[in-house]
Amino acid sequence: MNHFEYGKGKYKVWADSIPAGHELVVFIGGGEKPHIGSVSISEKTGKAFSFSIPEHKDYIVSNDAACRISEATGRRCLVVVGIHIQNASKLEIKKLLENSGKCVDKLIEKIGT
Repeated sequence: MNHFEYGKGKYKVWADSIPAGHELVVFIGGGEKPHIGSVSISEKTGKAFSFSIPEHKDYIVSNDAACRISEATGRRCLVVVGIHIQNASKLEIKKLLENSGKCVDKLIEKIGT
């Protein structure tokens, strides 16, 4: 298992990746209360299918992460995401999205192709 983090305090986002044969399973969590909000699975080509708990926006992160990781590694990838800050402002959401992207960048850089 590999562990990656980006950000501080309630804006910290982390990712754990677990190999599943040649494929990957990734959990991305963060904020004040990590949870299971969405799941995305992508093909090696980077095309993803996403499912989300109603009224959760975590699929934005899981879909993007799954596509990026698959494209970069050439592997099928399953990504589960749950990032939550209670009553988050638009600026807080923007910060979490940025930190999520940077955390995924670190994961891709380490795992490579």
